[in-house]
Amino acid sequence: MASRPQDPTSTARALEWNDLALILAICRAESLSGAARFLGQTHSTVFRRINAIEEKTGVRFFDRFRHGYVMTDAGRTAMEYGERIESEFHALGLEVLGRDEKLRGRIRVTCPEAFAEEHAPGIISRFCGEHPEIKIDLAPGHGAVDLNRREAEVAIRATKSPPDNCYGRKICDFRFALFASPAYLEDRSDLPLSHHSFCIIDGTIPWLVPQVWKTAEIGEQQTVFQCRASRAVQNAAAAGMGVCFLPCYVGDADDRLVRVSDTFPHLDMEFWVLTHPDLRHTARVRAFMAHLYEELAVLADLFSGATKTWSPTDGTILS
Repeated sequence: MASRPQDPTSTARALEWNDLALILAICRAESLSGAARFLGQTHSTVFRRINAIEEKTGVRFFDRFRHGYVMTDAGRTAMEYGERIESEFHALGLEVLGRDEKLRGRIRVTCPEAFAEEHAPGIISRFCGEHPEIKIDLAPGHGAVDLNRREAEVAIRATKSPPDNCYGRKICDFRFALFASPAYLEDRSDLPLSHHSFCIIDGTIPWLVPQVWKTAEIGEQQTVFQCRASRAVQNAAAAGMGVCFLPCYVGDADDRLVRVSDTFPHLDMEFWVLTHPDLRHTARVRAFMAHLYEELAVLADLFSGATKTWSPTDGTILS
């Protein structure tokens, strides 16, 4: 009897989904260290795994350079197929999860860093007190989140406009202002604003051009402390290092700081609670979002900068 042709997908050379997921992570990060952070693995583990995949398949997916990993043609093809498979996989998960009617399980939530530290614990504690079978995983961050890829089930975000493929509700306006410590302001009230020392969150210097500085280069020169962590910037200003630019809900709530400017209308955003449309009928997601709507509505004046006001007669520095 003639032997049946061997199914190529059953051979030792076949790619598995975990292999594609690793290749996809390296393609996106363009480095092993970035892929390791995304996957929650060590650099050495990712190094061993990609070498093993290439040895198993006999295919080179990446060219190695000192500056990082660059996709070969095979790597680009693997990325295209991997993204398609990933999209279908997450769509299946969303559809299945969207049919869950039980008030139990785990919800992944992402929100701004300062909100995660100051407000989220109390809000989540009260919710879990009412729904003890629901667990919350909280991921602080300001970057864009892909709800389609299940990076989170619920996102609390300040944004100019929420993504079209999301479902949720605007809570209130979200505004920014300048703040400083009273100790820093002593003997500096007559100094022009652009001449002050500044503590700045990484990436926000261009936001203050030309309202504070004529150019970003001047802003760089006047910035004495810069950090990705907004809490670090807040604490540096409270320690007297300089003026800081913060969301009103952070600066106005800190008794160590005083507001030294009005809000910046060109930077006004909106505060939203968002989820994927397929999850809006999931019992635990629906219950948590309703809880957030109620809790955050009480804080609307804080986020919109209405709890405190500023005027030139305050004797502070905006000029």
